[in-house]
Amino acid sequence: MFETQARYFRVHRHDLVYLKFILEAYEGLAVLSTVEREGAIVRIGYPSFSSVDVDALLLALSEEIEMTEVPIPAGLSEGLPQLPVGKVAEHA
Repeated sequence: MFETQARYFRVHRHDLVYLKFILEAYEGLAVLSTVEREGAIVRIGYPSFSSVDVDALLLALSEEIEMTEVPIPAGLSEGLPQLPVGKVAEHA
């Protein structure tokens, strides 16, 4: 199992689909989840070993869409549950 990291960003709601599409295009690089719908805050989780690649991708994306990094939203200081990177959750 790999150590993971997460960063939080405020983005415009109309950019969420584009951001998710781009992150998913780099299969296995990072995972986007919506943390706060009204404020359009998203969590981008990724394995620590890919942090250089994720940083470069986020920098490039920030030139296309407005992304503001924010601290972990209140109530999430414990973090979200993490699945082991590279493992698929089993379905019942």
